[in-house]
Amino acid sequence: MEMEFVRHEPCYDRILFVLTLDRKKMKERILIGEELQVRFRLQGDMDADVLCDTTRPLGTFLAEFEHDPDGEWNRFGLAPLRDALHSNRWKQPALEQAAGEFLKTKFDTGDPLRMYAAFRIWNGYLLAREPAKRAEACDRFMDKMSHFTMTFQQRSPLQFDSDTGRPQPFHISSRIFGSVPAAETRLDLWYPDNRRTTECVAAYTTFYPLITYYLNRLNDWGLCFRKCKVCGHIFLAKSQRYELCNDKCRKKQALQNKREFDERARENNYDLLYKNECQNWRNKINKAKRTAGFPADRLEEMLTAFEAFKKEALQRKRAVKERTASPKEFTDWLYQQSSIIVELAEKSS
Repeated sequence: MEMEFVRHEPCYDRILFVLTLDRKKMKERILIGEELQVRFRLQGDMDADVLCDTTRPLGTFLAEFEHDPDGEWNRFGLAPLRDALHSNRWKQPALEQAAGEFLKTKFDTGDPLRMYAAFRIWNGYLLAREPAKRAEACDRFMDKMSHFTMTFQQRSPLQFDSDTGRPQPFHISSRIFGSVPAAETRLDLWYPDNRRTTECVAAYTTFYPLITYYLNRLNDWGLCFRKCKVCGHIFLAKSQRYELCNDKCRKKQALQNKREFDERARENNYDLLYKNECQNWRNKINKAKRTAGFPADRLEEMLTAFEAFKKEALQRKRAVKERTASPKEFTDWLYQQSSIIVELAEKSS
């Protein structure tokens, strides 16, 4: 099924947004198309003509739900088409082009939710042009399409507990003023395969029933949402122990872990050399203390040199940690210090 945002023959068939969730593989599959063609595709007929057929990680529909706080869908998508339906034929092409360019941008993102909304708005406009009573048709068109754009302007449907990751139930009544029309909550349930192992849901009027179904299923399955510690992306996980959303982030984290390990290894190496050198000085000083007749002034000189050595060594270690000096510079300096205590010990013999 092809889609162009120019004036053409509208699609008269009901085009559905169909969702199927795979708990085992942690995947979601979304199809957009005429019901019969979608059923064919679900049964394995890849030649079936659909507008969209995509498989993504489970939870993507909710985590990446379209958000339009500035009402761009209304201003750039719906408003020009509404004006076109109330304008003469000379003004219509420019208005149609403005709306078509905006909707095409949304459609070309490849996101099924944006694709579906863009298709329904443009096809709804084409259908609204046909009746003789254009004003009444425009009112029906705007009433139907506003249900889609209203969903985008509200807060994200995905709200979850930051501690447990469990998604909160979706309350449609808090988002729609007054009584909730039956169409707003209607959801068709399908089992397209003979074994009835694949469960599909289809919606037409709004995305609200799909959101409700999705969140209810995730809560039934005990799944939780997590925030990736590498990229900050919200993703769905089987438990709270998962901290990374995909292989790309896992590779980045592994690389970062290796860098930190290598850094600790380098730090531990020069720190170990420093500790060994300190022990070398202590050994020689303790030997001098045990040696009968060792000159007190020489021992005092060794102790003073040891304190000076430790003081400078700590300053150099700090410089390495602050990256104003390299570990090699520090270790080279340490090797040079061994001769000082040796010379003091031999001089006192």
